[in-house]
Amino acid sequence: MQVIIYKFVDGTTNAVEVMEDIYLIHLQLVQMEKRNHWRETRRHTSLNYLFENGIDFEDKSADTLAIIIRRENIERVHKALLTLSDKRRDLVRKVFYEEMTMRQIASQTGVSHTAISQRMKTIRKRLQKELRDCSI
Repeated sequence: MQVIIYKFVDGTTNAVEVMEDIYLIHLQLVQMEKRNHWRETRRHTSLNYLFENGIDFEDKSADTLAIIIRRENIERVHKALLTLSDKRRDLVRKVFYEEMTMRQIASQTGVSHTAISQRMKTIRKRLQKELRDCSI
């Protein structure tokens, strides 16, 4: 006599004693079911299966949208910068691209630190206005 154990979805199990020939038929059926399942699913893997096994996919559409928005914003900022005078653009370049401090720029140009700070404040206001007008 052999024992076939059935496992149910609710977690319970049930053991059934069967004769040897019935047990062998049961094993053949289980193997056939496994082969059929493998044949049907070998080229088809569900996303849930992949997620459960730690394989994740990036959402490229969100990245693409972010890239498009970033490019549009960069383009708008460049257009707004073009509305500034050469002196103001030079100040923006020194602060943001060359990463100079206000004190370094002040000592380089012979102007007070407060004057440079005021100029930057004026430039920010002007750029904000240009960017607001550009988005409308």
